[in-house]
Amino acid sequence: MKIVRQLLLVAVAWWLRQGGAPTVAGAPTVAGHCARRCGRVPIPYPFGLERGCVSSEEFLLHCDKTEVRGGRLLLGNYTIRKISVSDSTMVVRLPELHICYNETGQPVNGSDALFIDLSSYLQYRLSATRNNLKVLGCDTPVFVTDERGSALGGCISYCSGYVDLAKETTCLGLACCQVSIPKGLRTVRIGTFPPDRHVSVSKSNPCIVAFVGDTESNDLGKRADLVLDWMIRWNVTCAQAMSDQSSYACGNNTRCDNFGDEPGYRCFCKPGYEGNPYDRSRGCQGN
Repeated sequence: MKIVRQLLLVAVAWWLRQGGAPTVAGAPTVAGHCARRCGRVPIPYPFGLERGCVSSEEFLLHCDKTEVRGGRLLLGNYTIRKISVSDSTMVVRLPELHICYNETGQPVNGSDALFIDLSSYLQYRLSATRNNLKVLGCDTPVFVTDERGSALGGCISYCSGYVDLAKETTCLGLACCQVSIPKGLRTVRIGTFPPDRHVSVSKSNPCIVAFVGDTESNDLGKRADLVLDWMIRWNVTCAQAMSDQSSYACGNNTRCDNFGDEPGYRCFCKPGYEGNPYDRSRGCQGN
């Protein structure tokens, strides 16, 4: 009898390790089993590294431990720096356009276009409130288009002499220009005009850098990171989600906000409460 009981305990332990325990809507499979950090980056629910630890497979991330000690948290090929559940944002390492010109205005190295493509990640959008297009350099027009090639905006910065961008903290047109981006973008192309449209080349500042990045970063020398908005559900409104409490993703003491003009919603703690609004077992707690 003891042998049978021991075998049953071993079988149950193995089953739990495989993620076979019953789940509560919006809760990890096995409490304490889920990895909640990759390197220096915390991983809050609804995100996770294992299928039993996420709200749905779209929130699965990867911790690459081959190059960086402790691991590098990845969304596809994008390195994640921070995930916030309080405002449903994710900060990722920024791709940027870098190109240098010779005195005749011809590009000598770098690329004249940069693509940011989140089309395979349905719950993400480039944050229009936290990002804008910045151009660092001299006399090069840079523009942004969407996936259909439609122009979304652009700008050109001017130089009257050498500018040490590492010492600049404001972007006011001198060797730096910036412009806002529209809401709801998943794919953008950042590009320069052809060489015959290039205005002039400064011998002291022959290179330009362009990126879509965080407006809250004021140190131009260190660049900025790209901020993404994410939705817990991206195909239903709050009203539709709340009508089915079994799949509704917001926890206790939270409010549901629709994501702009398209279907999708996010959860936030009500005023006076704090915590993880996506944790269905705890929700937000009084502070």
